[in-house]
Amino acid sequence: MKKNLILIMIILLSVFLVAENENAGTSSFTFLKVNYSARAAAMGNAYTGLANDADAVFFNPAGLVQIDSPQASITYMSYLDGINCGSAVCAYPMNDKTSFAVFAKGLSATEDRTIADEMGQYAGIDGTFGISDFIFGISAAKYIFDMLDVGINAKFIQESLDDNSASAVVLDAGIMHQSTNENLKIGIAVRNIGKQLTYHTNNEYKEIMPTTLTVGFNYHPKEKLYATVDIYKPLDNDIFGRVGLEYQVHQLLALRAGYKTNASDWATGGDNDFLSGISFGTGFDLSKYNLIMDYAIVSYGDLGFVNQISIKYVF
Repeated sequence: MKKNLILIMIILLSVFLVAENENAGTSSFTFLKVNYSARAAAMGNAYTGLANDADAVFFNPAGLVQIDSPQASITYMSYLDGINCGSAVCAYPMNDKTSFAVFAKGLSATEDRTIADEMGQYAGIDGTFGISDFIFGISAAKYIFDMLDVGINAKFIQESLDDNSASAVVLDAGIMHQSTNENLKIGIAVRNIGKQLTYHTNNEYKEIMPTTLTVGFNYHPKEKLYATVDIYKPLDNDIFGRVGLEYQVHQLLALRAGYKTNASDWATGGDNDFLSGISFGTGFDLSKYNLIMDYAIVSYGDLGFVNQISIKYVF
């Protein structure tokens, strides 16, 4: 009965993944799509079926059950166009069946304020204006039985553009399924289902949340090797995939690589378009100091490279 239940859940969510949506390309609060974890980023963000550290809150909260010690994680990302991003997570396993976490993430940038003349033509720059986004969330994950863990996030969002702002509350839910093959785990996550609370203008224009459905596979044939595949279906866009690899070359060092199949989203027609979607990274296990340090570099073709660095402290 338990196996049948899991199979039904996977089939139903897989159907949603391939469904078309008439509102494609119309969602707001799009910064919700940007997740911070240098380990995951190096693996192409193909992390839904792995998610075995504190950063699981950004990909599949059910993965928190795999944590056996409290963790604190911080990440910094230097994004495109001078946008600065960061996150912080504190995850705490109550016992071997229940885990909780609190987390926050945000981004900020400053842009020039351009002005126009009476004819609508460019008339120069008049100071600057700020852009900022902030998320605060709480997570809970629970072991159900040997083949199934579940998890949920509740998040409050604040988005600001100059003097205008909007807010919303959203939920994420995920499951982690240990298949009958002991080397294969399957993760399913539904992220960013919610409701807008306040609006950028007095018109109270309803924004559509960037809801995303993901099925992830984590193949772990050897102690030192992880191979991951994620299938993403944003409700406001087309289906795409992500793949990742991690290999522990030494007790202290892991090497990672990944690729996103939607690389054409960043194509500009330049010479470096072929690099779009490729990512690489390393991980340093400094157990002597209870620290783990991860680094990732992600290519956006001619738009440039994005760097992430994460530091985790394991209590």
